[in-house]
Amino acid sequence: MAENVKTSSEKNSDALARLPRDLRYRNDLFPGANELVFDVGEKGFVPVPIILRKLFRFLSSPEIRVLLYLYLRASRYGICYPSVEEIVYELGLTSKKNLLPHVASLEEKRFISVRTSGNKTFYLVHNPRVAIKHLLSTGQIRESDLFEINDLYADLHQAQVTLSEGVDQ
Repeated sequence: MAENVKTSSEKNSDALARLPRDLRYRNDLFPGANELVFDVGEKGFVPVPIILRKLFRFLSSPEIRVLLYLYLRASRYGICYPSVEEIVYELGLTSKKNLLPHVASLEEKRFISVRTSGNKTFYLVHNPRVAIKHLLSTGQIRESDLFEINDLYADLHQAQVTLSEGVDQ
């Protein structure tokens, strides 16, 4: 009876086959990429919802910049409180009059909530599902748009948004 003994190159090949597909692509196509990419296991990495990419068409470029900035600033509780001056500076804007209309629009579209307490402004970054439901209820998201959004939600193994949910609470 012959023993099933694997050579070291066969063991190495098996280990490589078990690597996630994207990691295999990265290793094959971008040698040395470990030195070039951000290690998500280290501090300094924040999640941005994947579904957000399906909502970019409903936002202007400045709104996307402001929203992404707030996502990057938000704590694990979804809240942040940079000063308006700090946001203006870090986004390279010339004044707060170039920022405030975009903040107001993001709030109107339900991507964020804004509150002031004392002399501080607080921003709550919403789950994109909140904005999807609002945009659906206001007719800004059509059924075909919702199909694409739900297709991505299905790929992510998350609950889909139904047309009946497009009613503001």
